Amino acid sequence: MVYGGLVSIILAIWIYQTGMEHKIKNTLFWVAGAVAIFLLMQTKMILFNAFIIESFDSDVGEHYDDIGGLNKRDNIDTAGLQSGGTGTVIGIFFEFLPLVVPFFVVAVLRQMIMLRESFSFGTLFSGLTGVFVSIKNSFKTEKPE
Repeated sequence: MVYGGLVSIILAIWIYQTGMEHKIKNTLFWVAGAVAIFLLMQTKMILFNAFIIESFDSDVGEHYDDIGGLNKRDNIDTAGLQSGGTGTVIGIFFEFLPLVVPFFVVAVLRQMIMLRESFSFGTLFSGLTGVFVSIKNSFKTEKPE
C-alpha cells in the first residue's frame, strides 16, 4: 500500500501538470477523479488477485487451518500457486499488478478523455519524465549571495 500511495502522488502531480500545461478547465477535479479511479482500480486488482489465488489454490480454508496453516513449515499438502520458484515470480506479478494496471487505465483516460487525443502508445505517458524532473528540481535550493 505504501507503493500505491507513492504512485498515486506521482499520478496526481502528472495529471495536474498535464492540466496546467494544456490549459484544461477544472484541473483539480481531473486530479481528484484520476486519483479516485486509481484507488478504485487498485482495489479491484487486489480483489482480482485474491480471486485468482483462491481459484487455483486449495490451501486457504478449513483444511489449511486444520493442518497448521502458515505455522506449518514445508507442508507439501498446502503447496499451491505461490510455492517454489514459480510461486515467487507469481507473487511478484501479483504485487505489481495492482500498481501497473490502474496507472495504465488512468493514463488511457488522461489521453483519450482529458486531452481528447486518439490512443497512441507513443504519447500515452508523455509528460511523465517532466514530473520526475520537477520533483528532482524541487529539492534544489538557491545559494544566497
